[in-house]
Amino acid sequence: MSTKKQLLKPVMCVRPPNDILFDESFWDELADAGINEVALQWLCLLDDRGPDEGNVYPQPEDGHPRGLKAMGGEPVKRVPTAAFAPTPEFYEGLSWQPPTMPAHLSGQAEQLSAALDMGRSKGFTIYAVDDKGYFLHGGFGSGKLDTSRRTPSFTDPEMPAMTVARARDTAKHFPQVTGLLLDGPDFKWEIKPGHRDDLWVEQIDTPENRVFATSNGIDFQAVLDGRDHFSEFLHGFNRDHARMFIADAPGALASHDWWREHPKFTAWYSFKQAAVEWSISTSYRGVKEHLPDTQVGNSSRLPFAEPLTGHNTIRKQQYIDFQQPKQYWWSGGVAGFRGTIVNWVDTLVEWNDGLDPDLASELFSSMFDFPMPSDYPVSAYTGEATDEWFTTSVRDQTAKMIANSGGPERYMPWVGLEHFGSNWLTPPELNRLLAEMQAQGATRYCYFIYNSMKPEIWDVIRSFSRG
Repeated sequence: MSTKKQLLKPVMCVRPPNDILFDESFWDELADAGINEVALQWLCLLDDRGPDEGNVYPQPEDGHPRGLKAMGGEPVKRVPTAAFAPTPEFYEGLSWQPPTMPAHLSGQAEQLSAALDMGRSKGFTIYAVDDKGYFLHGGFGSGKLDTSRRTPSFTDPEMPAMTVARARDTAKHFPQVTGLLLDGPDFKWEIKPGHRDDLWVEQIDTPENRVFATSNGIDFQAVLDGRDHFSEFLHGFNRDHARMFIADAPGALASHDWWREHPKFTAWYSFKQAAVEWSISTSYRGVKEHLPDTQVGNSSRLPFAEPLTGHNTIRKQQYIDFQQPKQYWWSGGVAGFRGTIVNWVDTLVEWNDGLDPDLASELFSSMFDFPMPSDYPVSAYTGEATDEWFTTSVRDQTAKMIANSGGPERYMPWVGLEHFGSNWLTPPELNRLLAEMQAQGATRYCYFIYNSMKPEIWDVIRSFSRG
């Protein structure tokens, strides 16, 4: 009886400079590792407008030699621009105007199209990423909308309409792209004051959100009150109350039923659920109306944070082709969940005189139904994770991801090592994360990101994709 494990292959995400794709050896390198899918984080071109304008490419953390080679051997400033001129009829009735491609970059656009043709000829599937609204911002890092008069809001009906228009235009100009990865939207989940993802700093009292709430029969003042009540709730844990909550309400904050049935939180919870579901489902159905063969995925955070962020991945099975919960486990920086747990535990201790780190950790573990091993306390999260952490915390969240996605065949999580100055996952940590995913039946994931991949990371990835 064969004991050979199934392969676990990445959809390799690449960000600008997209000139990396022009070199045939890029595609051959991936194919040799058994990889046959690529995602373009920003389908854009880079315009040279002089040494003082634009962003630096490659980005400082992007040490892969292909990126530097693509830019001529040294970092340079470039302005990301549209990779095609918009098709006017796709945007009829929309007040946002999409950006256009500068005429002098038409040759670069042809090179990009030829590179994607090369990838397709080698059997690659190519996805485009709508990275936190690059579609609604004009398309994959290719220019910003004029926000001086109006702030984009994902409850604005024009936002999914713009996503659909940009998807249609992308398919028209780059028919090699046959999949779309929608990144977000999410509501915030951090409680550390001043953090980028502090849920109380998030601007939710907008005209669009008020109109959306009213149209869905939700009292918007109750939404705002619910968010305020949550701060009061988290400030109310003396030792006795923490022990009682652990005993009486295990898993409460990870439970959709608990949020839905709580009289103080139901409006806030219901608004977030309705807004995220409407945004994603409207985008999905609009894309499918015009591009029925395009495969569409959507991201979310770890399962324990779904109610806070507005996602319900079990319900999402009805209106998405595959799901992309984020296996983001770094500490420090932003968006990594070891860092999030540290922030929650530290903030609970700061807000509640009766709590110490051990009890706050126990409270977090219980309220979010998130098992935490005894040999890897939160105070150690900036250091290398233990094996037991992977067989408890990571195993638990991975199992819930796969079940909520509808099985391994509809599960394509994001896997990343870092964000914005965080502590990076180490090669041994990535190896154990992929091993846990593989053991639970996963066959693919979207790796973020090729541009910063070091040789020792590439060795780990190939060990699972090539066997």
